[in-house]
Amino acid sequence: MSPKAPRGTDTPAGTATDVDALVDGLFALPLEQFVVARTAAAKEIKASGDAVGAERVGRLAKPTVAAWVVNQVARERPDDIAALVALGDELRDATEDRDRTRIRTLDRLRRERVERVVGELRDAGEVAGRAVSATALDRLSETLTAAVMDPDAGALVRAGRLSQALQHVGFGIVDEGGEPADVVELRARTGAADEHGSGTATAAGGESDGTGGAGSSPDDAEPPEDAVAAAEREVEETAAEVDRLEAERDEADARVREAGDAVGQAEEALGRVEDELARLADEREELRARLGEARDAEATARESLDGADARLDEAEERAAAARKARRAARRG
Repeated sequence: MSPKAPRGTDTPAGTATDVDALVDGLFALPLEQFVVARTAAAKEIKASGDAVGAERVGRLAKPTVAAWVVNQVARERPDDIAALVALGDELRDATEDRDRTRIRTLDRLRRERVERVVGELRDAGEVAGRAVSATALDRLSETLTAAVMDPDAGALVRAGRLSQALQHVGFGIVDEGGEPADVVELRARTGAADEHGSGTATAAGGESDGTGGAGSSPDDAEPPEDAVAAAEREVEETAAEVDRLEAERDEADARVREAGDAVGQAEEALGRVEDELARLADEREELRARLGEARDAEATARESLDGADARLDEAEERAAAARKARRAARRG
């Protein structure tokens, strides 16, 4: 059965849809269901009359595997994530006060808390039913550190709506590709507010005035209908192309995982065979040594047998001569 998009409320066409709940549900889904669910959510929002919200939701990027892991950890362990974000506030206060002792204490506490979360996930080996790789664990550690070091990154991580994992470097926050990440813009785009689940109703940045996202400034004036229709067609066409390519990518990724599993199984089987060959080689050498010893013993035994046969022949000849001499003596 095809996955269904998460729904905010079951509403008829033209009735407002809880966009924020839909977006939150998208990022909570299994990774392979995101693209199909995003398309369904955008259609539902559009049917409610919010074309702008529908476009924004339709343009949400599918999370990378590492980002998906972070999002699920944020949902499963909200208290731990909140504690890390709060620790960031304390660190910034200590830095402003130039309290070096407190800074060192808080930084040590940051490392301990991050490692505890990552370590427990490493021991579990999975999150939300999906195995977690060593690379994803490294990205999780980097992202949790970024959540401590940057308040906007912290809010985004708490919301569980990341499309890429984050990393804190000397000049700020970067994404998985090493490119600078505008976490303020990302917060607005995904509707991630200071508290999890309390993003804006448009779930994509900017405040709604109740008319589907149109504001009162001249820059927000509604464009002509032809331009809107053309833009919507372009959005639908490009979204469909993105969906198709992402579906191809997901299929390729599944094939890679399947092939990787096959490689792992073959390597494991080869290892067992090589271990068995090594054992048999040792056994062969032992048997060869035993065979050599047995052959030497056989040769020695044959020499003894040959000597015994010769001595037996001599004794039989002497016995025959003695019997002959006895007969001769009796006759004489």
